[in-house]
Amino acid sequence: MKKNSKAGNSSENSKIKLARDLGFGAALSVGVGTMIGAGIFVLPGIVAGKAGPAVLLSFIICGFVSVLVALCMAELSTGMPYAGGGYLFMVRAFGPLIGTIMGWALWLSLIFASAFYMIGFGHYVSDALGVSPVMIALVVTALLGLLNFIGARETGRTQTVIVAMLLFVLMVFVVRALFSVEPERLTPFIPPEIGFSGVLITLPILFITFMGFAEISAISEEIRNPDRNLPLALVGSVVIVTIVYCAVVFCMLGLRQYNDPSMANETVLMDLARNLMGRGGYILVLVGGILATVSSANASVMAASRISFAMGRDQLMPDWLNRIHSRFRTPYRSIAVTGGLTMLVLVFLGGHLELLAEVAGFLSLVLYSLITLACMIMRYAKLDWYKPSFRTPGYPLVPVLGLLGCIFVIVNTSRVSLIIGYMIIAASFLWYIIFLRKGTQLVGASNILWQKKVVKPLVVRAKEYLVSRREELPVILVPLANPDTEHSLLMLSTALAKKRRAHLQLIHVVNVPAQTPLEAGRIEYEKRRWEKKTLLDTASYHASEKGVKARATAIVAHSVTSAILSIADVEQPDLIVMGWRGEVRMLRTQRTCVAGVLKIAKGNVLVLKDRGLQNVRRILVPISGGSHARLGLQLANDLASEWKASITALNVQVGRGPSAASSDFDRESIRLFQGEAEDFVRDRLTEAGVPADICVVIDTDIARAIVRISGEHDLIVMGASEEWILRRWLFGSIPDKVANQASASVLMVRSKT
Repeated sequence: MKKNSKAGNSSENSKIKLARDLGFGAALSVGVGTMIGAGIFVLPGIVAGKAGPAVLLSFIICGFVSVLVALCMAELSTGMPYAGGGYLFMVRAFGPLIGTIMGWALWLSLIFASAFYMIGFGHYVSDALGVSPVMIALVVTALLGLLNFIGARETGRTQTVIVAMLLFVLMVFVVRALFSVEPERLTPFIPPEIGFSGVLITLPILFITFMGFAEISAISEEIRNPDRNLPLALVGSVVIVTIVYCAVVFCMLGLRQYNDPSMANETVLMDLARNLMGRGGYILVLVGGILATVSSANASVMAASRISFAMGRDQLMPDWLNRIHSRFRTPYRSIAVTGGLTMLVLVFLGGHLELLAEVAGFLSLVLYSLITLACMIMRYAKLDWYKPSFRTPGYPLVPVLGLLGCIFVIVNTSRVSLIIGYMIIAASFLWYIIFLRKGTQLVGASNILWQKKVVKPLVVRAKEYLVSRREELPVILVPLANPDTEHSLLMLSTALAKKRRAHLQLIHVVNVPAQTPLEAGRIEYEKRRWEKKTLLDTASYHASEKGVKARATAIVAHSVTSAILSIADVEQPDLIVMGWRGEVRMLRTQRTCVAGVLKIAKGNVLVLKDRGLQNVRRILVPISGGSHARLGLQLANDLASEWKASITALNVQVGRGPSAASSDFDRESIRLFQGEAEDFVRDRLTEAGVPADICVVIDTDIARAIVRISGEHDLIVMGASEEWILRRWLFGSIPDKVANQASASVLMVRSKT
């Protein structure tokens, strides 16, 4: 009982947040990057042979239906910005039965889509190497599963770069092809021997190329400014991809007759690129196809782990799947099962590319049709907690048209694909009836969130937080990561907080790989809090002992730097106080979160290199010009006042010292030189109102002189270097050298002005 009591108290004093790391560009690239996959690199030639030039109309219809669904999804995402995406909308709008069926359907659609992407990859590589596409797909699927298992992440920036490369490849092809297009090849637009039925039968096959925009809603809790960025990313990704698809297919049809036997080929895009641009064009499209298919497959594996986690959280899928690996911190069982099922699909259906596309598209279409219904149901229910910041325009016409559009594509799906899809839905239904019907506590949108008060308490907490923040400014933000340096960092932070009458915002970033849902990291952290005291518990207790008010917040994030900066944007702290452990070397420092915060943060940043900050009695402050040095002097004065320490203001002049003087003239020049330097330091101290002893030395190496003088001091406070960037990169900045060589602790200061 005592243990639980402690955990309960700690939960009251500290909070856990999920970091919003992704901006509009990263969110847009997730949707575009998933859609610009095997669809455009593999399918156009196949569907062109089935529909002729009218296949352009098929792409436009799929794009139009996707835009309608995206508008509905944008409203639901801003009204329910949590992990789970389409599954979450189903279970909240329709209850656990439909939520279970659609959760399994969405998960398996991603597995079929991954198999499709991998087969597309296999065809591209086999064209170059002459190996079986299925064998290549199996090997790469296993490698992707291993990559996701060990936690190697594809960051938002990397995804954006990949998307930019794919768009570049396709645009190069389009621009070059436009000069060789023969418009007569596109007539008649609807070939008489095919008719409009060609458009209808290609719709279900092509819809897999538009599945990617739903990935954006699955990561809605990780997107900054979701009110604006979610709708723009959802709709924008569909519009961009539709335009790109139509441009590429137009060029293909203008270069080769639709009924040419070589058109219905998975690698026709590479053949056309080779005819237009030689071997260079062939290699360009080959690399683009490989990047697109692997990136799409990897995104599908990551999304599948989020779906299974969200269902496990609601007890609609075995919790066994959601175990997090103790070392790699990834949902390894979910990744293993997803990869294993993908390989099984490849073994049995690897030779049926169109079937894989149709099954994945059918399952997605069923989900999308229910999403349009969910949009209308949530509006009609008028629940207090459902307050979407984005409203679907043209309501209810847009949701109704979206629903009819999905049904229109579904009814044209082939019989075999429908049978497989309905079997999956039936199996999901039986799973719910047999295993879940009596165990789940979930109900639909009519009362689930109202009864359990999931969102309302969050709103109340947010209001309380904003009120307390207005009353308790200024703020000192203290990221904590290492228990070994925690004491010194808190000793420094509490002293500054007492002097400046500020409060501390203590944060601990729980860093999880991109493959692990943020909610999984939060639950794992909560379990650890119940078992033992956390870093934040200890820090909060230390602050209260010193009489300093502190708030403690754990942040679950995929990026430590982004998490710190996101809190800094909200808090607008007067100071950010960070610790630096390990050896200080310039090139290494540039790759750390410390460097990221120093580079981007808008406030004053302090970085402590701790070498045992216990009983500080003498503080050394190197004095030079600039705002960083001025802030360092002010902070040293605050610390000296709290710790009753003395300050030595040091100025190092570059030149030959007294030991090198060879004449009376030299010695007189040095005395004059030192006198001017002392006047400079005295003026700086007078401006800042800081009492200090003055020490001026002359040396050929500034860092060496500071280190030598610091031997009699407990703490060095020095401003950031303003050296020329090339010299700093080659030789290291002065603060870096001092922090690396001095025996005393070093506080490096970077001013915001």
